[in-house]
Amino acid sequence: MLAQCKAPGRNEALGALEVLSFLRLNGCIVTADALHCHRAFALKVLSQGANYVLALKENQSALFADGERLFRRPHNRSVAEQFEPSTHDRRERRRAVVIRDRTLAIKHKFPGIVAVARVSCRRKPNGKRSERIVRYFLLSKYMPAKRLLAVTRTHWSIENQMHWVLDVVFEEDGNRARKDNAPENLAIVRGLALNIVRAHPSSIPMRRKIKRAGWDNAFLLSMLGQMR
Repeated sequence: MLAQCKAPGRNEALGALEVLSFLRLNGCIVTADALHCHRAFALKVLSQGANYVLALKENQSALFADGERLFRRPHNRSVAEQFEPSTHDRRERRRAVVIRDRTLAIKHKFPGIVAVARVSCRRKPNGKRSERIVRYFLLSKYMPAKRLLAVTRTHWSIENQMHWVLDVVFEEDGNRARKDNAPENLAIVRGLALNIVRAHPSSIPMRRKIKRAGWDNAFLLSMLGQMR
């Protein structure tokens, strides 16, 4: 976790814009869910010397329709596939297609679009029928399809390595603090604790690290001391 702030008026989109201003993003690729696929977010990323890969869904109906239509026409395209034989009791095949296109940026007045991508994911849970999921992305920097697969896959570490840990290990969802500044203060403390625990070199699971730190003062001191 690099930065966080209280969303003004419970507006997560505005909160994300504030968080971006805290960070040095020059040369980075910023990924974001469809909630943040809007002009202000894209412009903020570009103004800080970074590029974006933004999930495109039907909340941007006209832009989504035009982006989807690109893949029905003949275009030069980069294609790559990735197959995971067995993870989390399922097999998964992902296929990415990237098409260069600058017309959407002009037509929809959306800053920076130079390519549109589609990632098709077919999952086969053990003992169940396969399911297909198709996702679209806007890119401000062209990249080969193989690179896009890596970027979009890395985006899920936000969910797997942060949100899931906060919800399940730190029991954030079960916390009932609602008064005054308590929710914001506790969120800051949890973020700090998550960074400290994750930075510790021990390979034991997060939950065991936390439990051991509560039981063993020497381990707790080693966890805090290695942050220097």
